[in-house]
Amino acid sequence: MATTTCMKCGGHAFELTLLTPLGENRKLTLVQCAGCGTPVGALDPMIGPQIEALRREVAAIEERLNRIARALQE
Repeated sequence: MATTTCMKCGGHAFELTLLTPLGENRKLTLVQCAGCGTPVGALDPMIGPQIEALRREVAAIEERLNRIARALQE
């Protein structure tokens, strides 16, 4: 399996940090090298809650489908 490597220092450890872009009120989550701080990616912090909401919706749909399947087997 490939190992993610920092292009600047060769490190293999990464961390999340919050960044406020110039002229904006919102924050972005920045993925950066834990060794040298070189940014390697940015994430919109709203994605996490949106993914969790979708996960709950899928779980609810799955439960309803299971109830339908049980009813059909009776």
